[in-house]
Parts: sequence; C-alpha cells; structure tokens
Amino acid sequence: MAGLAQRVIVEAKLDVSETFPIQEIIMGVFGDMVSKLTGGGKPKAEESAGPSDETKSKDGFQVVRVQPTPNPEAFQFTVTRPVIGEGLTKTFDSADDAEGNPFAEKMFQIFGVQTLFLKGDFVTITKSPTVGWPAIMEKINAVLEGYLTFQETFDEHKEETADPLLEEFKKEDFHNYETAEQNRIVEAVLDKAIRPALANDGGGLQVIGIEGNTVKIHYQGACGSCPSSTSGTLQYIENFLRENVHSELTVEAG
Repeated sequence: MAGLAQRVIVEAKLDVSETFPIQEIIMGVFGDMVSKLTGGGKPKAEESAGPSDETKSKDGFQVVRVQPTPNPEAFQFTVTRPVIGEGLTKTFDSADDAEGNPFAEKMFQIFGVQTLFLKGDFVTITKSPTVGWPAIMEKINAVLEGYLTFQETFDEHKEETADPLLEEFKKEDFHNYETAEQNRIVEAVLDKAIRPALANDGGGLQVIGIEGNTVKIHYQGACGSCPSSTSGTLQYIENFLRENVHSELTVEAG
C-alpha cells in the first residue's frame, strides 16, 4: 500500500508546476519572506505586520518553510514544532468555526482567508481566488508567528498506527460488521496510505459516515477546494477502498 500512497503524492506534485505559477508569486512581499525563510536575510522591522510584544503569543512559533500545494488557492506553512498532538488534526472551515480560538479568529480577519487546517508541524491556509497571495502573505506570516498556539481541541478522528480489527478483517465479511466497526475499518485503511499522502500536500479528510455501500467524506485543508479532489483524487480513494475494504463501495465528498 505504501507504493499506492507514493503514487498519489507523485501525481499531485506533478500538477503543481502546471496549475500554480509560483514564479509570479515569488515577488515583492512574498519574495522577502522566501528570502527570510531560506536564509537570504530578514525583512525590515518596519515592514512587519506582527503584533506588539504585549500581545504576541508566548508559544513563539516561527515559520520555517512555505510551499505551494496542488491546490493553487492553498499554501502549506511549516513551523518550528508541532501545533497539535500526534495523529490529530484541527479544521476551521469558516470564521464561525474560529470563534473562541484567538489564533483562528485573527487569521480569519485577513480578507480572503477561507479555511485553516492544522496537523503535525504545519498549517494549511486556503484563500479566495479573488485575492492574490502577495496581498496577504505577510499578514498571514505575522499571525502565524504572533498568535499561533498549540491546539488543545481537535477534530474527532485520531489517526492510529494500526487497528487490531484489520488483522482479522476479510473483505467478504464487511457488511456483516456493525456500522461502528465498518467505520473503524474504513478509518484504519485510510490511515495507512491515503491520509499520509494527502497530508504531504497540506490536506486531509474526515469520514462523515457510511450508508450502505456509500462512504461519505469531507476534505480538509488544501484538498477542500482543489480541482482534482472531486475527480482524480476522489476516484483514487474509491478504488483504494474497493481494493482493500469491499468491491462495491463508492465514495462521495460533501
């Protein structure tokens, strides 16, 4: 299965240069940031949009890498250490979701920011197509370094290294399991290959539920508005579940 996951990553990476004109982005403000992150110098203090010492986060996260994803409207920001517990994710799909979280509330105050996805040591930010990255990149960096804190709340599912249920599972018996066990099986199979591949490109997915032969999922992070998410990636996930769980399964994204 590792080979299958690698294929997803490779195919996604090949799309980046074709769909995202990165050369047009690395100019102006973004150019200064890239220079900073690659050791080419630091931006001047007067150009910073960061908070004052009085309001700055005590956690002291710093952005160490900024990279595009297969989704032209999403960038992945890697910071100095984990932002959430191992195997956990945190998704903010709107400003309403951000209520009560100072970091997310501040990020959604930036015009054009649409979703946030936190996992491991990175934050994926998706923006509106009507806003250019150069216009908001410095503001995003300032919020990340000024307000980001370790997340104590998280999305429901936690990725596991292995589920013992898989050791005794046989595809022909899938429909004999209770719904809760079917969910465990699907989640465990996705954890083994699909989720690591998506996370590599700044995204993820949640299983909303299983109804008969239909597995309903919700994309997270860069996957949410990526053009391939409703076509190639979705088809790949469906084929993967048919191969490893049950031959009649279908997958719907919502």
